[in-house]
Amino acid sequence: MKDIEKMMAHHHRSSLKKNHKAFKTKHTSKSALKAKTKGKVEKSTQQHKPKYSANKQERRNKAKQIMLSKKEEVELNKKFFDGRRGVPRIVAVIPLCPDVDAAEVVRNLNKSIDSDIDVPYNGVFTTSVDRFRQKIQYIVSPRHFTSIIDAAQVADFVVFVLSAKQEVDHFGETCLRSVVAQGVSTVYSVVQHLTEIESTKMQTELRKSLLSYMTHFFAEQEKIYDMDNQQECLNVIRSLCQQFPKGIQWRDSRAYVLADRAWYDKSAESNIGGTLVVEGVVRGQTLNPDRLVHIPGFGDFQIDKICAAVDAAHDYSMAIDGDATSEFAGNFTALPTVDQDDLDEYAPEEELPEAGLENDYKEPEMQRGVRLDDHFYLSDDEEQEARTLKDKNRIPKGMSEYQARWIIEENSDDEYDDGDVASSNGEDDQMMDLDGDDALSVAPPATEYGGTEMDAQSEMFVDLSAEEEARQLKEYREREKEDTEFPDEIELSPEISAKERFSRYRGLRNLRTSEWDVEEKDSRTPEDWSRLSRFQNFRATRNRVLKEAKANGVPAGTRVLVYIRAPEDVMRAASNKSLFSIFALLRYEHKKVVLNVSATPNTEYEEPIPTKDSLILQVGARRYNVNPLFSESGTTPNNVYKFEQFLHQGRTAVATMIAPVSFGNTPILFLKETGKGIELVASGSVEDADHDRVLAKRIVLTGYPYKIHKRLVTLRYMFFNAEDIAWFKAVPLFTKMGRSGYIKESIGTHGYFKATFNGPINAQDTVAMALYKRVWPRRSELWTGAY
Repeated sequence: MKDIEKMMAHHHRSSLKKNHKAFKTKHTSKSALKAKTKGKVEKSTQQHKPKYSANKQERRNKAKQIMLSKKEEVELNKKFFDGRRGVPRIVAVIPLCPDVDAAEVVRNLNKSIDSDIDVPYNGVFTTSVDRFRQKIQYIVSPRHFTSIIDAAQVADFVVFVLSAKQEVDHFGETCLRSVVAQGVSTVYSVVQHLTEIESTKMQTELRKSLLSYMTHFFAEQEKIYDMDNQQECLNVIRSLCQQFPKGIQWRDSRAYVLADRAWYDKSAESNIGGTLVVEGVVRGQTLNPDRLVHIPGFGDFQIDKICAAVDAAHDYSMAIDGDATSEFAGNFTALPTVDQDDLDEYAPEEELPEAGLENDYKEPEMQRGVRLDDHFYLSDDEEQEARTLKDKNRIPKGMSEYQARWIIEENSDDEYDDGDVASSNGEDDQMMDLDGDDALSVAPPATEYGGTEMDAQSEMFVDLSAEEEARQLKEYREREKEDTEFPDEIELSPEISAKERFSRYRGLRNLRTSEWDVEEKDSRTPEDWSRLSRFQNFRATRNRVLKEAKANGVPAGTRVLVYIRAPEDVMRAASNKSLFSIFALLRYEHKKVVLNVSATPNTEYEEPIPTKDSLILQVGARRYNVNPLFSESGTTPNNVYKFEQFLHQGRTAVATMIAPVSFGNTPILFLKETGKGIELVASGSVEDADHDRVLAKRIVLTGYPYKIHKRLVTLRYMFFNAEDIAWFKAVPLFTKMGRSGYIKESIGTHGYFKATFNGPINAQDTVAMALYKRVWPRRSELWTGAY
C-alpha cells in the first residue's frame, strides 16, 4: 500500500502541454480569420454550386414513385408469365461436366410434377406445369460452345449442371466465363451423381465445395440442388414457376423471338423466291417490321410481314395494355412502311469536290524534314526567309544592316546556368569520354575523368574506320539486347536510310496535346473509309434509338408469325441447330462504323494476344471475324491514343475495328478458334463509334551518349548518316531519366551529332527519339462457323 502511494505521489502527466478546447463563435474578427487561413484562398463557390437538398416531403414522394414503378413492373411480369395465357418461361439446362446429362435433369424435374413427356437429347420443347399454372419451355443444350452461348442469351432461367464425381473441365469453365461475360439472367445450380457418394459427411462437404465454386461466378447462389432427390427437384420447379427473372439489359432493350417452329414458304411473293417463317412469342421490346432482324450465324435480313399466329387470340392475348394492344389483338398483319431499313452496310457514296481531296500532304522528297505536330519542317527558301526576318529584328536601334553583320554572336550554350553541375575535381569545364578510346578524336590531354582542359567545341572530330565502327556497334547492341529500355524500341541497320524507312512517321511534342489532322490524305486509308457512318452525338443518338424501340411495333407477349426475306439455305442450315432464334436490330445497327470496344483479357488465357490477330468478336447476339487494333484506354484532349502491340494481362485496352454499330451497354466477347476448340480471349463492352479516333503507332530510336560536356552531349548509334540527322532534326529528344533536348548539329559522316538538353544527363542514361504514324482499323466479316 505504501508502494502504491509512493508511486502516485511521483506521478507525472504524459504531456506538459495542455490543449484547451477551441472556442467556437460566429463573430470572428477579420484579422482572426486572416490569421487562421494563413494566406490560403478558398475556391470560388460560383463554379461549383451546392447540391440541392430535397426536403422531407420531396424525399417521400421520390420513394413513393420508386415503389410504384417497382409495383408496376411486378404487375407486368405477372401478366406476362402468370396464368394459362402466360408466356412460357424459358429454362436453359447447360452441362458443365463431361459425365452429366442435361436431358436426365429435365426428366427428373418433370418426374417431380408427375409429367412423363418425352425429353429429346437436345432441342427445345414446352411442358405445362398445372400445379403452379405455368408453362416452361426447356432448352436442352449439348456440350457445344455456340449452342450453350445462344441458349443462355434467350433464357429467362439458366440451370448449370455439375457432377459429384468429376470437376468442371476446361471447356465447362470456358463456357461458364463466357456466359457470365455476355450477361445472364437468373441462375440455378444443380448436381448429379451425389447419391453415389456413400458418406453423408462427404456429400455435405462436396456440396459446400461446389457452392463455393459457383459463388465465385454468381455471388447470389445460396444452394446446390440434388437432382437425385425428388423433393429438391420439386423445389427447383417451384422456384422456376414463382420467381420472376431479372433479365439481361442489352437483350431486353430489343425484341427477340425463340422459334417454336420454323419453315420455308416458297409460295410467298419475294425477290429471292420465298420467305422464312418463324413462329414464336415476341419478347423484350416491341417488334417493328421496319427494323432488320439478325439470325445468329447467318446475318441480317428484312421483315416481309408480321402476322398473328393461329392461337394468338386464345392463349397469348395478354399483351401490354394500351392502344397497341387493341391494334394487334386478334388476327392482324403488320407490314413494313417506306421507313424500312435497307441492307446497305455503308452510307451512299458522295462525290467530293476536287478541292476537298487536297490538303497539305507532301511526299518526303518535297520537304526538307520530318513532320512535327502536324506541320512540316521548313524548306530551304522558307528557312532562309525566316532567318533573314530574325536577323532584321535583332539589329540594334540606330545601326544599319551592314554594320550589324560585324556583330559576333555569342554561343547560346554559354547562356545556361551551370551552377548545378557537380564537378568532383573542382573544374568547371569537364568532358567525359564514355568509351575511353583515344583513337576516336584528336584532342588535348584528358583529365582523369576523360574530359579536356579546352572548350569541347574547339575539339576536332575524326570519323572511325568502317570496320571499327561496325565492331563497336555490334558490341553495344549485344549489351543492350539484354535489357530493352523502351517497349517500342527498334534497331536501325546502318545500311538502311532512316529517311526512307520512316518516311510515314512524324514527331510529336506531346502525344496527348499535339494536333493531328484526322481528315488528312493517306494512301493507306481503307477503301470505304469515307462511306462509314458517323454520329455527331453518339450518346444522344443512342438514347433516341433506344427510346424509339419501345414505341412502335407488335408488343411483347404476342404470339406471331414473322415472315423474313431470307434464302432457303438459311432454313437448311438452321435445321441442324439445337435452337433457332431471331433478334431485332435497332435503327442504324446494320451500318458499319469505326467501333471502339473495351477489352480485358481473360485471366485463364495464357497465350499472348497480339494486335491484328484473327479473332471472333461477339457483340450481343452477333459474331464477326475481326482483326482488332489495341490502343490505350482513357480520354485525351486531342483524341490521339497510343497503339499497343499486345493486349497485356491485368490491363484494359480499347479494341478498334470497322464493324456494325451497337447501341446500349452491349457486352462483347473476343473468342479464338484453336485446335482444342473455341477459347475465351477477352471480354468487355461497347464504348462508342468514334470516326475521329486516331491510333498512333510509336517507334523509339535510341542513341548512346558518347561525350558529355555540361548540357551538350555527343550522341551516336541513333542514325548512321548526316542526311538522316538533318531530316529528323526537328523532332525533340528525351531520356529514360526524364531529360529533354533537341538536335543541334551533325558531326562527321557516320551519324554522330550534338544535342542540347535541359540539364546534365547521366553517363548511364539512354537518349531516345519517338516517332509516330497513324494506323487504320480493318474491316470485319460475318462469322459463319460451325454450330
